[in-house]
Amino acid sequence: MLCLSIAVVLAFVVRYLLARWHLESEVGPVALFYPSVVVLFTSLLWLIFFR
Repeated sequence: MLCLSIAVVLAFVVRYLLARWHLESEVGPVALFYPSVVVLFTSLLWLIFFR
């Protein structure tokens, strides 16, 4: 749960940065991109902290 919570916060940071740099329209379907980013960050954090 900790990794998932941190991953959601990191996904919001990614969204903010993409919106700030006007790149959000380049990522494709947003409904697939951000959940994928959350899964990516969750997996990476789990590997870093618990492996």
